[in-house]
Formats: sequence, C-alpha cells, structure tokens
Amino acid sequence: MTSRGRGAGFTLLELLIAVAIFSLLATACYRLFKSVSRTHEVSSALWEQNGDIQRALLILNKDFAQLIPRPIRNEFGDKEASLVAASNGNVVMSKAGWRNFTGEKRSNLQRVGYRVDGGRLIRRYWNTMDRAPDTPYVEQVVLDNVQGFVLRFRDEKKRWQNSWPPSSDKQSERLLMLPSAVEYTIEHQRLGKVQQLVVGPGFVFKEQEAKPPAPGPQSGPQSGPDGRPAPPSGDETSSGDATIYPGGAGG
Repeated sequence: MTSRGRGAGFTLLELLIAVAIFSLLATACYRLFKSVSRTHEVSSALWEQNGDIQRALLILNKDFAQLIPRPIRNEFGDKEASLVAASNGNVVMSKAGWRNFTGEKRSNLQRVGYRVDGGRLIRRYWNTMDRAPDTPYVEQVVLDNVQGFVLRFRDEKKRWQNSWPPSSDKQSERLLMLPSAVEYTIEHQRLGKVQQLVVGPGFVFKEQEAKPPAPGPQSGPQSGPDGRPAPPSGDETSSGDATIYPGGAGG
C-alpha cells in the first residue's frame, strides 16, 4: 500500500461519515432547541395565567373586604340593598376605599358589580352611588376562561346563604345587612376550581376576657405575734425553727 501524500484529500467514505455525524449532531441540537423553546412557551403561558388569576383574586378580595352598609337608589328610583347577590353568581355591592388619584369631585364610595358573560368575569362600576337612567358605567374584564362563579354568604346566625340579603321581618334591616364572611369559587378552564374566603365587616372577633388569677398561698415564711415564723396552713406543723412535713423532715 502506498501512503497518502500530504496534499491528498478525504475519500468519499470519510466525507459520508463526516456528513452523517454532522447530521446527527444537528438533529439532536434542533430537538433540544425545540424542547427548550416549547418548555419556555408553556412556562410563560402558565406564568401569565397565574398572574391573571392572582390579579383577579386581589381585586375580588379587596372589594369584598371593603363592604359598607350603604343602600342606594337604582335607575328606577327604587331602594337597593347594600349587597345584592343572586344564586347565579351575579352580585352588586357598595364598597369603600375608592382612591381618587386625580382629585375628581366624587366620593370614595363605589357601587361595584360582578357577572360572568361569555366565559369572562366582568367587573362593572358606576361613578356615583345613586344612579339615574343615564348614569354611565365602566366595565372591566377581570379574568378570562371562566366557566363558573359561585358565591356564598355567612349571616349573623352562622348560616351559609346562596343569595343575599336573607329574609328579615323589617325591610330597613335587609337594606343594611352585610355578611360576616364571603366565600367565592371560580371555576377556571385550565386551573380548575379556585376558592377564597374573605372576612366581611359583620365578623366579630370575640376575645376571651382575661380573668385575674385566683389568690394562692403566699410564699415565704409568715411572722407570728412573737416575731417567730408562723406555722403553715394544712398538714404542716412547726417544731422550733424547722418546718416539719408529714412523712419527712425539712431543714
């Protein structure tokens, strides 16, 4: 066999082997890149959905935590309770804490409503508490892909109600009644059921009254009329300067 010269090139077989190895490496790199890209897309979508649900829960919790006993007059001139909720998840409420960053001439109280329409949880609010037929309102999409929105309210008798206000003998009381707690459940298309419990303004924390401790026996020797230690009460007896306990002696 003759040795290959310095200027000789690769054989066809060597080129084919090199191309095959390069193809395998390129295929492996492409699959790895595709897998990483897919993972990044899924993670980004999950992060976006998680951010959307967290934002929705923040808005809902804040609204329910700021309920106030403020009835209104609706566009028909009829009185409407501070909180009105139907069993289908539609709810309208009066709340405080509406910040006024622009310094507009309005109250810090707000009338807010929630409903599910076309798979979207929609928040509606009015610029005034008492409404006229032409009072404008603003709607915001709080969350998409919503399949259900269920509300429950806890009354003063610790019973859960699916609608609000509960029955009462006096109409004026129904207008001002607020629950002690609000539980809502969002059924999301991808995240499943998300449930939250918000403590309402009617919830009362009952603290146990602190009772002073009962006076116990005073520690230390007690002095008698002659200045000597008095014998302790009970089965203890005194013998000289030592205290004798039944069954043994103390020093």
